[in-house]
Order: sequence, then structure tokens, then C-alpha cells
Amino acid sequence: MSEGYVDNRFASLYYKELGQGIPLIMLHGNGESHEIFSRLAGLMSRYYRVILMDSRGHGASHLKEEARAQELTTSGMAEDVVEVLHVPQAVILGFSDGANVALETASQYPDKVLAVVAVSGNALPRGMNAFFYVQVRAKYALWHVMEKIPLTGPMKERAVAGRQLNGLMAHWPRLTKTQLSRIQAPVLILTGRHDLIRPRHSLWMGEQIMDAKVVFVKGADHFTLLKKEKAYASHIVAWLREKGL
Repeated sequence: MSEGYVDNRFASLYYKELGQGIPLIMLHGNGESHEIFSRLAGLMSRYYRVILMDSRGHGASHLKEEARAQELTTSGMAEDVVEVLHVPQAVILGFSDGANVALETASQYPDKVLAVVAVSGNALPRGMNAFFYVQVRAKYALWHVMEKIPLTGPMKERAVAGRQLNGLMAHWPRLTKTQLSRIQAPVLILTGRHDLIRPRHSLWMGEQIMDAKVVFVKGADHFTLLKKEKAYASHIVAWLREKGL
């Protein structure tokens, strides 16, 4: 196992590698870190060279001062993925916001991506169910106001993080039909009827991508991947093998 940091003008990005074989980068969700994949990464590293990373503004990755006033975007995070990869091509497995970044990366950098496994991701903010979408926008507005109040210490940090994390969900991704159609890699979209992502949106995403398979996992909600790692790992590895990876 190896670990380290990659610096760019916005952040110092933490990554960790384990296993051997075809590179497989794993991207966590909003407000999380690579540690959510502790069990899944171990399973996948039996077959692949797993690269775990913390997205900018998350986990052990540190935002630089000039980036703190800015918004987090999936397009910016896609740039980070390419910088951390330091390999010609990779499979990308993303969960929730990580799935959004995975799709963004495949659209922006098609020559870098061998395949995408997008678990509980969306292409547009309104792909989330209406109740959750309204909550996210309300939280973004609240933290945006809180950030303008003269705060110091932990409360100031919390306000910045609240504004950025909720803004990421409220305003991103912005993957249109055209952008999704640019994805050349095969894509496996895993979701559930009880997910925070609307089923119709998941189907619409699949329709825009040239080689996409949409699977509704029986009984799955938004977080089932993190509860049934063995079942998901088996399904994902089988699909990747079908694609020759």
C-alpha cells in the first residue's frame, strides 16, 4: 500500500493505493472520505489496483485559501481525478456525488476512462427527489447567510463547509444530453427504487450514454452499497469482466 498528496492550485489532494492490476479509482460521496470504502476497497483490490482519493474539501484533502471563497463543482473535481490518476487510463467507481464526478470525468476526458460504475448518481440537481432537493437548496441558502456573519474558529469552518457541500448538490452536476453523449466508456448505473435519485432520471441518464446499463438493485436505497459491499463487489466485477476489464 502507498499513499501521498498531489497539489494543484486549488487543493492538496490525498490518495492511497492498494492491490495490483488495472487501475480502479474510487470516489466517495458528499461530506465523506475514502474511508467509506474500507471494506469495498479491500474486496476490489483482489482484482484491481485500487486508487482511493479524498475529493477537494473532503477528508484529508485540504482546500487552499484562495479556493475557500469559491464553490465546489463536479467539473473542478473531474480535473482533480485526472491529476491524481497519474496513469494513462482507469476504471472509475463513484458513489453518490462521486458517481457524478465519475460521469463528469468520462465526459470531459474520454481518453482517460476505461469504464464507469456510477452508484446512486445524478446528471442534474433535479435528478434528486423533490423533497431532498428542496432541503439541499434551503441548507445552502442558510449557510450562505451564516458565512457572511463575522465568525471565527470552528463555526467559520463549518459555515464554509456547509455552503460548499450543499452548493455542490444544489447546483451540480450539469451534465446535459450532449455532455452525456460524449461518454465513450461503458457505464454501469446502479440505483434503487428507494434511492434519493428519481428512477426516471436514472433511466434518462442511461438513454443518453452510448454504452450504458441501468440496474435497479432489489430493495436498494441510497446507501445500500455501503451495507452490502460483497454483493455489489461481485456484481461490479462480473460486469467489468464482461467488458474485458
